[in-house]
Amino acid sequence: MNNEETAEEKLEIIANTSDLSTAIKRLERRRNFLGEDLKDHFHIVLEELKPTNILKNTLYEVRESTTLKHNLLKVAIGLGAGYFSRKMVVGKSAGLVKKALGTALQYGITNFIAKKDDSNEDHLDYPPKKKSLLKRILSI
Repeated sequence: MNNEETAEEKLEIIANTSDLSTAIKRLERRRNFLGEDLKDHFHIVLEELKPTNILKNTLYEVRESTTLKHNLLKVAIGLGAGYFSRKMVVGKSAGLVKKALGTALQYGITNFIAKKDDSNEDHLDYPPKKKSLLKRILSI
């Protein structure tokens, strides 16, 4: 129902009981129509909020979005590189200090790889700044 019909219904003058019963029947039909529409929308929303459908829609969005795939790939590579660098530094039997340094190294390498910018536009105007290895690893 559009706004014009609603405005006409509000301006309708009820003069006798037959007009009143007609208006009541019209309002009951409208209430039933809106109630059915509300039920349909509720079932649609309920179906969309099922965990399987949420997972399915999320996977579809990941498949379709190239930037999201690229970001996920960068994060996965960063996590893998950080994990393996920590394993190489810490080894099997390590003390508390060595484990803490390994964890810091893992965090630094993960962030360095995950946040590395792949755009070459910045490098066209001026040469890149040289940072020390420690600053690049610990940069956030």
